[in-house]
Amino acid sequence: MRTGSEAETETDEVRPRVSRVGSTVARAATLRGAVARTVAARPAPRTRVLLWDGALAVVLGTMLVGEAVAETGGAPGPIVLAGTIGGSLAFRRRFPLASYLVSCAALLLLAARFYDAGLYPYPNAIGLYSAAAYGTRWRSAVALVAGLAGVISYWTLVPSSDIPWLPGALVGAWALAWVAGRAEVQRRRSAAEALERLAEQERRREADRARAVAQERERLAADVHDIVGHALNVMVLQAGAGRRLLDRDPAASADALAVVESVGREALAELDGALELLDTAPARRPGRGVEDLGELVERFAAAGLAVHLTVTGRPRELPAPVDVAVHRVVQEALTNVAKHAGGARTEVEVAFGDDEVRVRVQDDGARAGSASGGPRRGSSADRAGTGRGVRGIRERVAALGGTAEIGPDPHGGWAVRCTLRTDR
Repeated sequence: MRTGSEAETETDEVRPRVSRVGSTVARAATLRGAVARTVAARPAPRTRVLLWDGALAVVLGTMLVGEAVAETGGAPGPIVLAGTIGGSLAFRRRFPLASYLVSCAALLLLAARFYDAGLYPYPNAIGLYSAAAYGTRWRSAVALVAGLAGVISYWTLVPSSDIPWLPGALVGAWALAWVAGRAEVQRRRSAAEALERLAEQERRREADRARAVAQERERLAADVHDIVGHALNVMVLQAGAGRRLLDRDPAASADALAVVESVGREALAELDGALELLDTAPARRPGRGVEDLGELVERFAAAGLAVHLTVTGRPRELPAPVDVAVHRVVQEALTNVAKHAGGARTEVEVAFGDDEVRVRVQDDGARAGSASGGPRRGSSADRAGTGRGVRGIRERVAALGGTAEIGPDPHGGWAVRCTLRTDR
């Protein structure tokens, strides 16, 4: 039989293996690093767009009013009509058809009652482009008919025999402005379809990842069962035999205990090797977390979504369910933006507090018309919490004892705000 000192020495040899197995399991749940990347694909937000249109209206309106003063000596009628033509551009995105029809009426009235000036038709062409780009399909068709009729009427009111081909050129130019506007609609439609394809690909990736995790869990469980089950059966049998032979055949008892020790060592080595896979294959984690938000945001940005990621506070390792929940909330919220407000600028913020983590995904709602020419998407009715995605966010957060606020923001757009406790 082995002496007590030999047994202690061999026990000391086994302890490092146990320590390595425990350390491997602990490292498998460790966060690889905090998110520090920022993806910034920033178009002008709603206020900047409105300011730009307002500035365009002021500049062109000032030029038109100045021309009216020079031509009529300051008569109020032409000044008001000139200001109306320029001012209508301030509403070219919000009320594209109405602002264009007002511009057409003012232009024709100015030409019929007062005078002709070469500068006035060009703001009208901008209005026709805007009606085609930001109006629905039937409104853009009405704008085209009104525009071409307006060009013909304008030329009838203000004839010119010096340039006989000019009427046809004007009709072609106005038609080209309308075509350019519809091309912008097609561009937005393509961007929206790309975002929806991205969302679908992300769902497929998540489904594939979930299946892979389930399969790996089953494989690992089977491995552990085979390793531990076989070893324990052999060890129990040999330990019983050694106990029975201890008094009448010490040598046989020692051999049985040697088998117990050998089988235990082999099982521990196999278990160590199986668990080592968790340390060398990070993709086998139960789910993605905060560390993967940069990659998630980057994929949405690559498809055209204007999204900006910010991480504040002191990033740290989160409990696994909370870590996965943060990623799922951001993923579903960005998918919601892609489906309902693809042209909006979106802010993603993850704020680490002392005992909580706050998640905010907010878009500015600056989608000026449907990509398909239909009604504007992204309304409260479309994005209300009746879908599976929004309901899933609420249920996931509630299951972790957190709070979720989802709905329209008072300043415009849509916001998803969640708070998750980290001290549970």
